[in-house]
Amino acid sequence: MADDGMLLNFDLGEAALKPQVKYTGGRWRDRSHAQRTAKGKPSLKSWDGANGTPVDKARPLGRGDGDDGNDIDGDRPVKRLRTSGETQGRTHKGGSDRTDAKSLSYMTGKLPPGSISSGSRQGNHQMTKSGPVTSRLFTSNPAQKTVFDEPTEDQEPTKPSNAPLSEEAENFHALGLSRRIALHLSSKLEMKAPTSIQKNTIPPLTKDDSDAFLQAETGSGKTLAYLLPIVQRIMALSHDQDGTSTGTKIHRNSGLFAIILAPTRELCKQIATVLEKLLRCAPWIVSTTVIGGESKKSEKARIRKGVNILIATPGRLTDHLDHTKVLDVGTVRWLVLDEGDRLMEMGFEEELKSIVGQIRKEDLKKQNAEGVRLDALPQRRVTVLCSATMKMNVQKLGEISLQDAVHITASKSDDDADAEVNESVFSAPAQLKQSYVIAAAKPRLVTLIALLKSTFARKGSVMKAIIFISCADSVNFHFELLRSLAASAASEDTSKTANTVADAAYITSPANPKISLFKLHGSLAQPVRTATLTAFKEEKEPSVLITTDISSRGLDVPAVELVIEYDPAFSVADHLHRMGRTARAGRAGKAVLFLQPGSEEGYIKHLQAPNLSGQSSDTVIEKGFITPISLPRASASDAESPVLESEKSPFKRAEALQLHLEQRLLESEKTGSKLLDSARQAFRSHIRAYATHVKDERVFFDITQLHLGHTAKSFGLREAPGGIGGGPSRRVIKGGQQKSGTAQKRKAAAHDSDDDIPKNRGTDKGDGMGVTDEEAAKRMRMKMKAVMSAASEFNIG
Repeated sequence: MADDGMLLNFDLGEAALKPQVKYTGGRWRDRSHAQRTAKGKPSLKSWDGANGTPVDKARPLGRGDGDDGNDIDGDRPVKRLRTSGETQGRTHKGGSDRTDAKSLSYMTGKLPPGSISSGSRQGNHQMTKSGPVTSRLFTSNPAQKTVFDEPTEDQEPTKPSNAPLSEEAENFHALGLSRRIALHLSSKLEMKAPTSIQKNTIPPLTKDDSDAFLQAETGSGKTLAYLLPIVQRIMALSHDQDGTSTGTKIHRNSGLFAIILAPTRELCKQIATVLEKLLRCAPWIVSTTVIGGESKKSEKARIRKGVNILIATPGRLTDHLDHTKVLDVGTVRWLVLDEGDRLMEMGFEEELKSIVGQIRKEDLKKQNAEGVRLDALPQRRVTVLCSATMKMNVQKLGEISLQDAVHITASKSDDDADAEVNESVFSAPAQLKQSYVIAAAKPRLVTLIALLKSTFARKGSVMKAIIFISCADSVNFHFELLRSLAASAASEDTSKTANTVADAAYITSPANPKISLFKLHGSLAQPVRTATLTAFKEEKEPSVLITTDISSRGLDVPAVELVIEYDPAFSVADHLHRMGRTARAGRAGKAVLFLQPGSEEGYIKHLQAPNLSGQSSDTVIEKGFITPISLPRASASDAESPVLESEKSPFKRAEALQLHLEQRLLESEKTGSKLLDSARQAFRSHIRAYATHVKDERVFFDITQLHLGHTAKSFGLREAPGGIGGGPSRRVIKGGQQKSGTAQKRKAAAHDSDDDIPKNRGTDKGDGMGVTDEEAAKRMRMKMKAVMSAASEFNIG
């Protein structure tokens, strides 16, 4: 009887069956190579960074960049791994039928950590083949595309573009200022001649009543350019041009004549300081400031006593206009909007509209409450807008505030109000020496330390330096990392600057054994910010300020000779303002920009900066670590700082320093220090901040090309922490209302804190007011779609 089934014949051949091994563990690339090798296929092609061509290259199995930073990369193919079916019967040279322990571990396809011995790495520098755990900084880094030109001989110094003019050619009295003011400027303030912007601004603002748009490079004296005409015309109420009294008594109760708005508290304080020095020649004129972070009660008391010139931030001035009835704007003749582009970028548009509207709503008074005629003042309200650039937001601000304005630059004065003004290119001072450093993510931190160490290697070469960093969390971490351990351990100091001023470590030298370290950002309390900035200005020893963009606008700190942009600015305009903290008023200065190899190198051409020189991180490290590195003292009782001199070459010292920093972070958990947590939080905030570059520049600062593991190493971390995309937590309470535990922190995170920021910036509109659970969940889903959807998720300062 025939079988109804189907018979299949298979020819299995004479070769033994090989068991199918599934490789697990390790990296995906290693598992893929092992699988292809087991099947007898060639290894995958890898990219040869040396000559830019794809080559066949086998990699040994195992980890790549692990937590300890050891990079493994083979330069020749390795033998195919033995499986359980192939290890039997094979003998070694000694004839013993034994199996390698490592081979046995691969019989199941498991790739345990640390299973591969480290071989030599062909990269920028040779590494040791064996020994203790090291932190390898110069392997697996992307190759830079920029080819640096050979250094040329120093050329003749460039003529400063923002220096005062020749005293023989120009003087303040010839511009229309009284002899009293001109004599005060020359004798007390040591200002013999005006700058170009002052020469072009003072005459029209003194004689005419037209609105004005001032535009000039940083450090050119814009503040005095608009203050001098205001003080001159107020003084004219009680004194003639020659300084003789007219019999009219002007004092603090004569009325409010001028309001000056600035985007940050620090800039308001600086304008007030300049005005205070200027008013020493006219002590009967009184000025004051109203800014966030100060007591509103004391501000109202000063306004009630009387003030002639008011300097304010938009948020606080709006509050006083709404709630301080004694503030009378009927006699106001000038409204000055300083740093107009920054005012718009920070979201003060609604506040500015409200301020301009309330001032214009009041009828212009021809005489004050005491019956004094104000004929010497402008017979209309004059608005002065100061901005470095003519961007669209500035043009919008001009439409809100300006009427028939005169466009004034450092080179000329344009009286044609109808002339079409294209977006002007704002340039840095001509005497500023600009350079950039191409540093990969892994050696980025030690490159910064090497640059600072070489900067302060000679006594008197550089007195003060400013380091700009993208976010406040990163400022806090780098300050704690670079400060002396002995200083951080001391708790007796109860001053306002106890946590913002300290002695620096790692960057000292025999020529400068003491270097002061400062930090400043918008999340600090206002008294602390004021005290820290004052201490930095008055510091006589070499010092370094680590700060955010809160210090990039308008601040004039004497003796700042170096500006380091450790994190690139969020726009070219911010970059130029950062560099403007040095090379002011004709003085020399240097600016260094840190960039990573890859897409960020395209940013160099985007800057369009003339005579921009560059160098690699290797050059900086060679120059900075040519001498031993002084480590922080463990306690204040230690006579000298320990020295890291076990390695002799600069690159070995750089790796030893990186390992020291990583171990210091790990040991901080045992000692109760929060340095490791600070590093993790700084890393998260840095990644979020990196995603907020302006749209036109994201092609250079592409977060998808950012290596998180390598970036973590620049924060002293051995692995990238998670939680990058998580924003501030929100919890729902009864009644459908939401309560945010970080509301105040998020408020301070958006460029400024307290009521200096608009009500709709940094927090959601209607936050905590009748929001249902469904609405809250919908908002959270929308926020989680992007890594960084609002500035409130990190501290930009």
